[in-house]
Amino acid sequence: FKFMDLLYTDANNPDLVVVTGDLFTFASKGTAKSLLNYLDGKGIPWTVCFGNHDEQCYFSVDWLTETLTKFGSNCLFKDLQDDAVNGNCNFAINLMKDNKVHDQLFIMDSNRYDFSFSQLGYDCFKQDQIDWYESVVNYTKEQNGGAAVNSLMFYHIPLPEVNAAWEEGTKIYGEKREASCSPDHDFGFFNKIKELGSTTAMFFGHDHINNFEVDYQGVKFCYGIKSTDRIYHDDDMMGCQTITIHDDHSLKIDRYYHTYAEVK
Repeated sequence: FKFMDLLYTDANNPDLVVVTGDLFTFASKGTAKSLLNYLDGKGIPWTVCFGNHDEQCYFSVDWLTETLTKFGSNCLFKDLQDDAVNGNCNFAINLMKDNKVHDQLFIMDSNRYDFSFSQLGYDCFKQDQIDWYESVVNYTKEQNGGAAVNSLMFYHIPLPEVNAAWEEGTKIYGEKREASCSPDHDFGFFNKIKELGSTTAMFFGHDHINNFEVDYQGVKFCYGIKSTDRIYHDDDMMGCQTITIHDDHSLKIDRYYHTYAEVK
């Protein structure tokens, strides 16, 4: 975990760590528990969402879900059993100020693979997840006196609009070194996000050598930064990023890049 120690340097000094999926591939339960103990042992609140590779292990996603839900004093992961909502992690973290919800962080499961077509593809958010998101946004708005609460969203597989965002949006940072691997279809989640006017930025992973940030139709599309060399990587595109939320809900995003050679 020496490379991951860079997430916790004084320069980053995070208040919360969010891992946007693909924690494991072909891992055992012992390997999984080692990583979770490492994260919890830092004494900093943390959580994860799931990626497509997290089901390719010597344990089920349901086992990982149950383990995380009951794990450690610093783990904020939650999954409500039998909630009739697709996915293994759909929950919100409220950031409070003056006894009110100042910002919300949506942690959502973009699911994994879609076997319903002749050619295997990546899965998407289901309609019941979109309905759940809408209900939470509207409930929080009601509790906030009718004003929409600003929110950020974290998940793994980028929405289909990510390619249009790169082509048509305002590029703020970064590079696109590979095609964005999004589902070929969805249930109109991005349109619902725009309609509700709560989520102003979304952060995702999945594509290992993209790191860009783009403003698109009032929402920031932001890739995270790959933290290891597993599967495939570029040496100059590994590290982490920190997101600072200001009192006026504006964001400051800092990226930190390191190679394995630097930590040996």
